[in-house]
Amino acid sequence: MTDRGPIECVTIDSIDDPRLSGFRNLRHRPTGRVIDSSHFVVEGQLITQRLIASDFPLRAVVVEDGRDLSVLGGLPAPTPVFVLSRDQMRQLSGFDFHRGFLASADRKPLGTIADFRDDPVSLALIHTTDMENLGSMVRTAAALGIRQILIDLRSVDPFSRRAMRVSMGAVLGMRWLALKQPADDLRALASHGVVSLASTLASDAVSIDQVTRNADPMVLVMGNEAQGLPTEVQRAATHRVTIPMATASGCGQLVDSLNVSVAAAILLYELTRRV
Repeated sequence: MTDRGPIECVTIDSIDDPRLSGFRNLRHRPTGRVIDSSHFVVEGQLITQRLIASDFPLRAVVVEDGRDLSVLGGLPAPTPVFVLSRDQMRQLSGFDFHRGFLASADRKPLGTIADFRDDPVSLALIHTTDMENLGSMVRTAAALGIRQILIDLRSVDPFSRRAMRVSMGAVLGMRWLALKQPADDLRALASHGVVSLASTLASDAVSIDQVTRNADPMVLVMGNEAQGLPTEVQRAATHRVTIPMATASGCGQLVDSLNVSVAAAILLYELTRRV
């Protein structure tokens, strides 16, 4: 167990201090997949607290002068806590959403399909390119007891600040597995008894309420916000599923699709409520 000790603060005179290099220019950092980067940064008191409580190796914490440091609790030793003025915080990060707290931690390597655990329900994200949608899906998954997420290399970084913020830190509590060849990986899982459900608007898809739930582990596969799932991924899945929607009548307007995070919430609820 990591030793935790009292907080030792270091007042910073200039944002050019090299000890702050991991927090600099956060607004302008790439938003794509950053699997090979060494660390990630979170913002806000709540997610900073959740990062401290997680098993990610903490690197440093940055706090706006005047904030109550007791909310951080004990920190793993040795973890530097750098204190900056409000103006310095704004200059350092390039935004004001931090609410007085930033923290950084080392990344952990993503798992592989070989690390898949037979949880009742898992979530897979393929070509998911919107950070807010990804964060929302992770938050919903966590709320429904899901702890395993598979993600392909073309999706956005789940550890990006925005995805982390929208997920309310739920990203930190997930087992992350990389899908290097999504269609092949789904077929490999099927050979071990894992049922995959591809979310699609295809006319021949089965309504989610018609899917038989048994003891086999299931993976819900969600795709890109605009294009959905690639055809080869849909073909590799055990089932293609959809959400039944009301048809237009009278002056009603037909709704033929839902936001991907809303669709994921409905589908995950339907699957987990029958576990």
